[in-house]
Amino acid sequence: MTWHWIHRALPHHQETNVVFFRGTTLDALTRELLGQQRVPLAYGKETGGWGLMMHDMSGWDSGDHYSLTDYGRLCPEGAELVVFVTEPCLGKAHGPGFEYHRDGKLITGFSFEGPDDGVGAEPDLLLPALTAARLTGPQENLDGDDTEERIVAAVAGFFSLPELDFSLPELGLS
Repeated sequence: MTWHWIHRALPHHQETNVVFFRGTTLDALTRELLGQQRVPLAYGKETGGWGLMMHDMSGWDSGDHYSLTDYGRLCPEGAELVVFVTEPCLGKAHGPGFEYHRDGKLITGFSFEGPDDGVGAEPDLLLPALTAARLTGPQENLDGDDTEERIVAAVAGFFSLPELDFSLPELGLS
């Protein structure tokens, strides 16, 4: 299996969340993340209407290792966030997670361990895309080392997300 960002988005940073955003600014998103004691690690230029921010999952306060980022606060009226939690609990071997927020509300979300078990206002929003990718439904195929990459591809296709370009200087990876 080749490396894919869903397994570790940034070198030397475990438990990094990858956030695609539109309808809000990088500055506003950064201020809200800092307000929740989350360190912004990298950002990408807006592509196809979507911006990109990567941040530490955990807060910098030593007592804040387990609370989740409140993406509702990061998503004002008119904004959308597509969030990938790349390693929600590396030590316990839990799989990645996904959330989609619009206008400050969780619209849909799921664990990669059960992509057909959605939560939110529209838990089944992505079922057609996941079924077409054979990740749910009667033709489900969750075997193989590429399942997480296939989930990312189905979500990215549904939302028309840009490819992550790790050669961008602002990501600090080139």
